[in-house]
Amino acid sequence: MRIRQCLWLCLMTIVVGCNIFPSFVITPPAPNMSTVVGGLSNTDPFFGTYRLANAPNVVVGDFLLGSCGCGDWRVLFRPTDGGPQVQFPVQFYTNGEYSPFGDVLVHGSTDYNVAGGMAHQDEGFFEGKAELALARYTMSGNRGDAHLLAVDACGMCHIGEDSIWPLPPTHPQKYKTNPRVCFECHSANGQ
Repeated sequence: MRIRQCLWLCLMTIVVGCNIFPSFVITPPAPNMSTVVGGLSNTDPFFGTYRLANAPNVVVGDFLLGSCGCGDWRVLFRPTDGGPQVQFPVQFYTNGEYSPFGDVLVHGSTDYNVAGGMAHQDEGFFEGKAELALARYTMSGNRGDAHLLAVDACGMCHIGEDSIWPLPPTHPQKYKTNPRVCFECHSANGQ
């Protein structure tokens, strides 16, 4: 009788615990998965938002999953409250040989940050999870044309405390009051 009560109590603890504290696991790639060298064949970035994992209607900020050239892909999180942005490299993984069609696993981590998800290449959609400094988020985004959204991409990649490619100190500071001035001096291909 006592064993039955203990088993019942354990079962109830597991059921209640799993509903109160749902699992939030960012799965690293399986050892048998192949790394996609150079990243996705379509290098247009994914632009989207990231939200609190336990309150999915609360948008915390913008995120970008994009190539920075030479096969280096990064994920970047820019909070809407003006807090510091976070960025780090990611890799793509497949079962077997890479194809520019179908789903591809995305994973990256650094220090206390980790992100993982699935790039749906055919639909041009990305969805995933992130843990940034122990806070948990979900993220989603759509592939965007880098030339149409290039000013936003410029700001996310080159402006801010944790920029992917920081602007040199000699760069004109006009963007500090108007971040959409990049094309006054640059073309869409960054020249």
